[in-house]
Amino acid sequence: MNVAPETLEVIRVWVRKAEHDLEAARRIMATEDGCPYDTVCFHCQQVCEKYLKALLTVAGIHAPRTHYLEEIFSLLPLAIQPKMEVAALSVLNPYAVDVRYADDWREPQRADAVRAMEIVAILRAEATRALPPDAL
Repeated sequence: MNVAPETLEVIRVWVRKAEHDLEAARRIMATEDGCPYDTVCFHCQQVCEKYLKALLTVAGIHAPRTHYLEEIFSLLPLAIQPKMEVAALSVLNPYAVDVRYADDWREPQRADAVRAMEIVAILRAEATRALPPDAL
């Protein structure tokens, strides 16, 4: 895959930021007592968002300023869309914003965080297959 150096650098930034969020989620999940599962879920949503935006960059599509993962996914050309149920991504949408505010939000539990980590693993594996090796 031939990608312009300036585009490759943007992809690298998206990937690096995604990996930082993933590392944060992993470390937080390792917390024995009082694990803040809402924070794990937030970081998982961010990982997916950033990998999807890296894929958009590969396709030459400007990444929109949105947190809705299905919307970002829908902009991807079929050739580079991750092979996964897009509905799985909708599980993560509330974690982008809602989890940060105290209103009627249901506090995520361990099962929610585990599911979020599973979704991340699928999307990350699919995205890294479609990204230029030099960007990883």
